[in-house]
Amino acid sequence: MKFVSWNINGFRSALKNGFMDWLEDTDPDVLSLQEIRAEWDQVDLGVRQMLEANYDICWFPATRKKGYAGSATLSRKGLGWIHTPGLGIEDYDCEGRIVQSERGDLTLLAGYFPNASSGLVRLPYKRQFALDLAERVRQVLAQGRQLIVTGDMNVAPEEIDLARPKDNRMSPGFTDEEREDFRGYLASGLRDVLREQNPGTPGLYTWWSQRGGARAKNVGWRIDLFLVSEGLMGRVKDTRIHPDTLGSDHCPISLELD
Repeated sequence: MKFVSWNINGFRSALKNGFMDWLEDTDPDVLSLQEIRAEWDQVDLGVRQMLEANYDICWFPATRKKGYAGSATLSRKGLGWIHTPGLGIEDYDCEGRIVQSERGDLTLLAGYFPNASSGLVRLPYKRQFALDLAERVRQVLAQGRQLIVTGDMNVAPEEIDLARPKDNRMSPGFTDEEREDFRGYLASGLRDVLREQNPGTPGLYTWWSQRGGARAKNVGWRIDLFLVSEGLMGRVKDTRIHPDTLGSDHCPISLELD
């Protein structure tokens, strides 16, 4: 089963940049999208019909602020995934943060994690989100289920995960607090599968600033991740980033399970 996650930085913009061709070529079984920034009825009718013909879709836009944030999970019809929008916590659900999906003994938590924002004004909000999500992880694992957590997590876990760690010591996405909270996900029972399979490998980035030719120079950050429960590690067939895929300031990431 092939899982793909991508912060598309606006779904309608992604459509103009060849999203549907990319989707056909990539052919995921389960696709998580972040920053959809659109209501479903704002999407072109023909696109909606094509997607609905092939996928079960949970479209979860923000209600607090239109055109902001939001996430979606699409699964191939016939696979039996059941999707539920939200964590049941209004302060996150009104921003369309997380879609929960279940199939058999497998749970997927996928979406757009908060950004601490300029001046770290949303750091308290982001930290509370991390605490609540880690608690949800523990609850799911305590039920004996396997778990995948994915999306734009808006944190680079270690210095190797960004090109210029010293210059970004207190920048959003690389504060001590955010990195500590990320370690909380791991302490709850999850594994950072890409980094474990590529220890010590630099340059594995998923987001680049749109200024200064950062992407061409690969001056980036790894902030889009797949975390999996211990019981899934032996089933990981492949995990990778796809930096050659354009159309957003993020690139897609993928995970394949036997």
